[in-house]
Amino acid sequence: MRLYGRAVLDLRRLRVLRAVVRTGSVRAASEQLGYTPSAVSQHVTALEREVGTVLLEKAGRGVRPTDAARLLADVADDVLDRLADAEAALASLRAGRTGRLHLTSFPSAGASLVPPAVAAFRRSHPDVELVLGVAEPDEAMPALRAGEVDVAVVVEPFGPAALPSDDVVRTHLLADPYSVLLPADHPLAGCAEVDLAELGTEQWVGTASAPGHCQAAVTDACRAAGFAPSYAVEADEYPTTQGFVAAGLGVALVPQLALGFVSERVVVRPVQGTQPVRHVYAAVRQARAGEAVVQAAVTALCNAARDL
Repeated sequence: MRLYGRAVLDLRRLRVLRAVVRTGSVRAASEQLGYTPSAVSQHVTALEREVGTVLLEKAGRGVRPTDAARLLADVADDVLDRLADAEAALASLRAGRTGRLHLTSFPSAGASLVPPAVAAFRRSHPDVELVLGVAEPDEAMPALRAGEVDVAVVVEPFGPAALPSDDVVRTHLLADPYSVLLPADHPLAGCAEVDLAELGTEQWVGTASAPGHCQAAVTDACRAAGFAPSYAVEADEYPTTQGFVAAGLGVALVPQLALGFVSERVVVRPVQGTQPVRHVYAAVRQARAGEAVVQAAVTALCNAARDL
């Protein structure tokens, strides 16, 4: 074979020549390789044509390798050993024992769902480099599709029965219900459940870091109860939202994953009737969904979600 006018050495022929040089005869090489002596001779002859020089000389009833043959045999040692190493490394990568995985999640999942999943993944895949990031779904999904992220933990506006058909494989991790946060001295604090309609005239605390689908779940629930929430203040993160509620600045709807430590000055109550939820998924690109390391990460997330 030639490429741009230069000979490209055939690895099979190099392997045959190396066997002849090591064993000292065509017959011994054929027995070692499982070839016929004629096939060994043909490979060597073809390699001689490729390199343009004699590789084996007759020596009595056997053959003697030339300097060129010894040089090529040494090269074959290095090339074939490196190829074997590459094949072993590739097999390890395909099996999910090595490699690199970039996982991103939205903030409240990163504080509760992701840590136990990461711990389990590291125990089972200690040689895989795991890169962690935090991003809201409107950033995570484009990064996933662009190949910058391998697994994204995201919130989507649909349940598992309504998955879209696109280039992303989604595994439903959990339905994360919203609860009402009230100041501890609120008149409804003693109720087992809270009807959202009773909060229509209240001041509300919003959360700036929960745009998109997370905010839509709150807006839709309040609309179904017959009102649009009037926001007195907007917090940067859910813990700050809880702090504002504790200070009596308003009420809030917060998903379970984002509750964290609940202040004694705040009470958490389920919504009466249909409770609003946000659906949490592990999203991967369709092209990588079958890879062992990706599947292991998704499995770890599923187990962590089940334990929650």
